Amino acid sequence: MERALKWIAAEYHDLNGTHYDTLEGPPSSLDFSRLVHVARPVVIKNCSLPGYDTASWTNEFLIQQMGDRNISVAATPNGHADAVTLGPDGRLILVELVLRLDPSDARETSSSGREVLYLQSQNGNMYTSRYFDLNEDSLVSEAIDKPPDAVNLWIGNERSVTSIHSDPYENIYTVVRGAKHFTLLPPTEGWCMKERLYPHAAYIRSPTRPN
Repeated sequence: MERALKWIAAEYHDLNGTHYDTLEGPPSSLDFSRLVHVARPVVIKNCSLPGYDTASWTNEFLIQQMGDRNISVAATPNGHADAVTLGPDGRLILVELVLRLDPSDARETSSSGREVLYLQSQNGNMYTSRYFDLNEDSLVSEAIDKPPDAVNLWIGNERSVTSIHSDPYENIYTVVRGAKHFTLLPPTEGWCMKERLYPHAAYIRSPTRPN
């Protein structure tokens, strides 16, 4: 079986290579629809979020928009949220800790460097939180004739890491501030990940944390 999987992966690589297209501006709705059907990575430059002045998304602006509503953030000592980690007994475990924090408290905790906070909820938090007035007349809506299933706002820092995973749908990722590095694997190499079930655990915050 493994020999056959290696052959399929090699054939896919020979046909597709590691090339990805780069567009210098946003495509038309028709071209975007074609990109979705091809299902290959593409980088789109000079493409802002329609209806959003993201240049004004400073820390102060985001805190103001979120108001006094608590937000759910992943808190870890190393920035690896929802990640497989070596436990104290030497076993691999899936570990996490999700906190409900006031936005100002989250900023203070993140700045302290004691732990890494990562706003990374997957539940369409731009819909459910109502932090912003969503503009549904987007390139995506025009191309697929319906609003996106989910729109998420993720906030991290240079220590935040998204664990390896697979998504059953297409994604558009817009970097508003900073940078994000991606490692993409073709579906024919999913078997290399040796997917399996792991025991679940959670970090526990120390009651007394050093300054």
